[in-house]
Amino acid sequence: MLIYLMSLDTEKERIKFVKIYDTYRNRMHYTANMILKDELNAEDMVHDTFLTLTDYLDRINEEDPVGTWNYIVTILKINATIL
Repeated sequence: MLIYLMSLDTEKERIKFVKIYDTYRNRMHYTANMILKDELNAEDMVHDTFLTLTDYLDRINEEDPVGTWNYIVTILKINATIL
């Protein structure tokens, strides 16, 4: 997780990212594995998605978990097309 936190500028962003990471990492991995049906590529896909999220963290509203999850799944699917 350190690599993600290093790319964030403020403590507020880091706290927000850690909450998102802790809340969604397992579901992200499960979803990525269901999409790709390949464990190693799923791990890469989740990693790439977290890197993307560090760039777009301001677009995530923590008070809207459904919207947050939909945003994350969209990024996962985009990253799946790249792999």
